[in-house]
Amino acid sequence: MVVRGQQDLQRLWELLMAPLGFSARSLWVTFLDPDGRPLPQLLEVGELPDEAADEGVQGLFELLTHVLGEGLDGLGVAFLVVRPGRAGLVEDDRRLARSLLTAAREAGIVCHPVHVADDLRLLPVTPDDLAA
Repeated sequence: MVVRGQQDLQRLWELLMAPLGFSARSLWVTFLDPDGRPLPQLLEVGELPDEAADEGVQGLFELLTHVLGEGLDGLGVAFLVVRPGRAGLVEDDRRLARSLLTAAREAGIVCHPVHVADDLRLLPVTPDDLAA
């Protein structure tokens, strides 16, 4: 599968996470090469607190850049926030998406649209959602 845009990325997450249904809030991370092909690595940052702190996001990016080092050149990162329930997109999701996008920009890492999944649906966090 090649990811050429948000819809392709959403489909990738849907394929990776099917069937939906989660017991705890967590963050999934995958990487896309410059041609949009996902790398085989899929990382889970487990049991996020309801309000993920900016310091935790900064620590995640420090870890990613340290572990992957030069391997990050040209790679894009994609995030999926998952949690139990049927609430759809909530303010904590927006806050975490803003923190992830800001940290990626500051680290000079290409960040694809953040997605959120609950027990019923998987959807992107849009620019309008981020501005809310």
